[in-house]
Amino acid sequence: MPLKAPDTASTPATGFERLLTIMDDLRANCPWDKKQTLESLRHLTIEETYELSDAILSADMPEIKKELGDIMLHLVF
Repeated sequence: MPLKAPDTASTPATGFERLLTIMDDLRANCPWDKKQTLESLRHLTIEETYELSDAILSADMPEIKKELGDIMLHLVF
């Protein structure tokens, strides 16, 4: 049986590149994003980390995935 080539539109790398493009667009065009500094994002990032910690303690895998996504967004920002 021949191997099917991966759908490049849905690979993790392509998805991450799409995220970077969206974030670049937001930083350039969104008034809220334009105003953000490392200091202004600090408390939000800490809050997301606590939310991830709570999800881990609850063993709530869907919530863990959501909070990891939120932290990833902060890392990319």
